[in-house]
Amino acid sequence: MIATSETWMKIAIASSALLAGAAFGHWGVPSLRIEAAAVVRPSVSPNDSLTNALPATTPSKTRAPSTAHSDPTALAGLLRERGGSAHLRALTDFVDHLAPGDFAAALFATRQWPRSAERDLAARLLVARWAELDSDGVLAFAAKHREFEQITGDVFQQMATANLSGALTRAQALTDPSLRYQALRGALGVMAETDPAGALQAAANAGNLGNGEPLSQMIYRQWSTTDPAAAAAAATQDPNAGSGGRSPLSEVLRNWAEQDPQGALNYALTLADPGMQTRSIGEIVRHWSEQDPTAAASSINAISAGAARDAAAAALASSVAASDLPAAVGWAQSIGDDAARTSALQRVSRRVLWRDPTNGAATLQGAGVPAEIIQNLPPHH
Repeated sequence: MIATSETWMKIAIASSALLAGAAFGHWGVPSLRIEAAAVVRPSVSPNDSLTNALPATTPSKTRAPSTAHSDPTALAGLLRERGGSAHLRALTDFVDHLAPGDFAAALFATRQWPRSAERDLAARLLVARWAELDSDGVLAFAAKHREFEQITGDVFQQMATANLSGALTRAQALTDPSLRYQALRGALGVMAETDPAGALQAAANAGNLGNGEPLSQMIYRQWSTTDPAAAAAAATQDPNAGSGGRSPLSEVLRNWAEQDPQGALNYALTLADPGMQTRSIGEIVRHWSEQDPTAAASSINAISAGAARDAAAAALASSVAASDLPAAVGWAQSIGDDAARTSALQRVSRRVLWRDPTNGAATLQGAGVPAEIIQNLPPHH
């Protein structure tokens, strides 16, 4: 057994977030005339018959397999349900009463349903409980059925929570590259919670593990949720850093911008490399302007004239071109560098012409785009 019952239940409780609806408020932006619609997932009342049909036996505190076992075919009914604490209890009760020999069949049953939060939650609970009872059995299953090899990471995440050193040693000993990658991904994810720099070193020591996402990218992404400034500083010094949008710094700044776009932008403005700075600023502003263009615009106005402000203005112009063309053109025309200004106006023009090839040119000219820019657009690659 690799996890206590408390650990297993924490996994169940944390996984309940998969069933939560997302609600976003309205934000008004008068100067840009953009408004986002609220997105609300309706709650669905739990089906009492599902809960009543489950075995009445209460699991023991030691979580030994119950003598009243769940019927694996009953999972189909549970996967039809949607959300709520009652549904989470029904799923955890089902998994808790599943016979050890039925976990494989239950996991296969989850694949018979379209991808959904409910299906993902059921699979996560099944793997967590099975790993608690028989970690070797789960790993043998993953090795035999390649479509489930990613659950190796879940098992090693659970192992690492109890014994990080042991989990890392066991992960490195796996001879199959794909399984070793998944195992290290799970174990290093746990390590990154408390020692991200050490996790990065361990990932580098592991070498090339195939064509999956580099383990360092996962670690940087996780680090950026807790200390984005430290993660960004480490990313700029990473000797194994990639370039462009796949670089560790881009990964960190994207995640930082989701939490604190102003903080991410402030950091990007301090970057010494001009190319890295302008590219990073553009990525941050594009993300920010999709969420709150008014706040992004206000922040750009505070940037001193130069390449950094030009990059920010170009990104904002491109983002709002479809929803507020006059504002987009205005931002593009505010760019100081002639070549950068022309490039921004060309990007805005392409977006409009793609959406409206018949009347787009007239619309662009009406918004203030010079006719020669519209007529002489270079081929788009």
